[in-house]
Amino acid sequence: MKMKKLLLLLLLFTYPVLSQNWLRVDSVFAPTGVTVQNFSAPVFADIDADGDYDLFLGNINDRVDFFENIGTATEPFFRKDTSLLSSIYAGGLQYTNADYPAVIDLDGDGDFDLVIGGYNGLIYYENIGDSTAPVWQKIDTLFINVNSEIGTDPKPAFADLDNDGDLDLLVGIGESLLGGPTPGITIGFRNVGTPNAPIFQKDNTLTASISDIGLNSYPAFADLDNDGDYDLLLGRDLATFIYYKNAGTPQLPSWQANYTVFAPVENQRYWKNPTFCDINGDGLLDLIYGTDIGLLYYYKNIGTVTDPVFQHNTDYFTVIKGSGGASVSFADLDKDGDFDMISGTQLGTFQYFRNDGTNLKPNFKLVTAPFPNYDVGAYSTPVFVDLHRDNYPDIVSGALDGKLYCYLNNNGTFSYNGTIFSAIDIGWSSIPTFADLNDDGHVDLLVGAETGANVAFYMNDSSGVFTQNNSLMSGVTFPNYIRTVFADVDNDGDYDLLIGRSNGSLIYYENIGTPSNPTWLRNDTLFAGIKVKQNAHPGFADLDGDGRPDMVIGEYDGNFTFYKNLFATVVKIDEKNNEIPSRFDLFQNYPNPFNPTTVITYQIPVGGAVSLKVFDLLGKEIATLVNEVKQPGIYEVKFSAGSSGDASNLASGIYIYRLTAGDFIKSSKMILIK
Repeated sequence: MKMKKLLLLLLLFTYPVLSQNWLRVDSVFAPTGVTVQNFSAPVFADIDADGDYDLFLGNINDRVDFFENIGTATEPFFRKDTSLLSSIYAGGLQYTNADYPAVIDLDGDGDFDLVIGGYNGLIYYENIGDSTAPVWQKIDTLFINVNSEIGTDPKPAFADLDNDGDLDLLVGIGESLLGGPTPGITIGFRNVGTPNAPIFQKDNTLTASISDIGLNSYPAFADLDNDGDYDLLLGRDLATFIYYKNAGTPQLPSWQANYTVFAPVENQRYWKNPTFCDINGDGLLDLIYGTDIGLLYYYKNIGTVTDPVFQHNTDYFTVIKGSGGASVSFADLDKDGDFDMISGTQLGTFQYFRNDGTNLKPNFKLVTAPFPNYDVGAYSTPVFVDLHRDNYPDIVSGALDGKLYCYLNNNGTFSYNGTIFSAIDIGWSSIPTFADLNDDGHVDLLVGAETGANVAFYMNDSSGVFTQNNSLMSGVTFPNYIRTVFADVDNDGDYDLLIGRSNGSLIYYENIGTPSNPTWLRNDTLFAGIKVKQNAHPGFADLDGDGRPDMVIGEYDGNFTFYKNLFATVVKIDEKNNEIPSRFDLFQNYPNPFNPTTVITYQIPVGGAVSLKVFDLLGKEIATLVNEVKQPGIYEVKFSAGSSGDASNLASGIYIYRLTAGDFIKSSKMILIK
């Protein structure tokens, strides 16, 4: 049981991308597995009938995100699943709408159907599958009359408001950019059909005494006082909630405003989209709401079934997220042995994410920076760089105005220096990156620009003077609006170049030259399949201590995405002159994914009994690759899943290999694709 739980946790938040060299791991910046996008709209339902609540998350982008709860009803863990809604968004934006999902049994057949509000009004997807495996069929007729009344930014909420056994509908009206009802009003539609065949008819009595609440109305129903009828909470675009207690009956609602129950909720986020769910299984309805920047706020109900009290709780849905216009750069700023991160913002300020974890397992927290609130105007892109080689990282930032802003670090105290880069102005949107490209011990400078023709490379002479000289960039074609970074991506001892684009994709130039004389060759395979939504800004650091530079991509909406580096130069073993390593380690197999053969490398600093075994995800042993006494050294072991290999006829999937050497035990994951 312990092995199964360990393997489950290992797989919670990892997603292989198309490239065999990178593994996306969402748990680094989303510890509970839920990643977010701007203007999030959550709703919960047990869509697979396994006894716990899954999450549908609307947003301002192209499609609703779905997160399966692979934990329990009392201890939820979420994993993103793109397959559940793949038919809805097949072939691109097939039916569109991603803003406001509602999951209800609209046709009374015992399984959940799906309604999504947004630019196209309300779109209805009937579940023609069953309660454990939904199959979606778009029905165009149900909301024809409703859609003529609600504009292009409607949020639906369903409840049986007249106690006749079928679901009625309230629609909150948002800012319909192409016209429509007044933003902030709420429109009622009574179900005059049946539980199996709904017919929605506008009925103003359902919303009598519900006022225009300002910009936008986002309704959510719950019987918060356990009196048998539905109460109503309205989120909105004015930082606070409006709560209406139902002072009527289950047959005839009467809405009475109450300003005390939700008074403790924060008022910093100007946009709030609520839902209710007993997320921790204690029998009380908790409040979860989405926000303008996408973050989900969880308020645990610490009251009773008749008298709710909501208290902010960070147990679930934590996301480490920056402001809009996020960039990425790493350095051990606090000198604790792990990498911290700095990011820019649209407003021109800097954000500092301190790593409170270890050099093997990062734990980033947005904290007050150990430097003043610097501001470079707009669209800052700060990077850490040790300009004076004193082991204290300085900061150099680009900005919208095309200039560079330098802040020198003197033993932990930062001060602005306006002279070092005063001659550099590339026009608009400067984005610096540093690396010693000629191997002379001094970092050189590449400055990205709004226009590809303005991208400039500056050589650093021994006195710290930067002079433009683009010769070392020969062979590189720079697009417009780029964000560049140098890193030894392929572990061959020299700097490679990665270019982030405004469309979220990456361009990789491999250095096939030397550390002192780079030669650039474009390589479109190493980062194939990796793409974010907009303005990709990559940064590299070995965040898990395996000797490979991992990648984090910042993007326009402030999100960060972590990609574990699986690329490895296969170690060549000379048995007569085998280097004795300083520590135990088990390295990522290469290639990975593989078919049918891969190489596993491990090292041991002292001799002794060594075991290297392969398991499936249920903990069943597949193969024993090593089981003998070994001398200190670095070893390669081939594993084959072919017909004559170590484990023939294995199915495609994920397998675990585990090294045991004395007290040292380490496991890693490999992917077989046939």
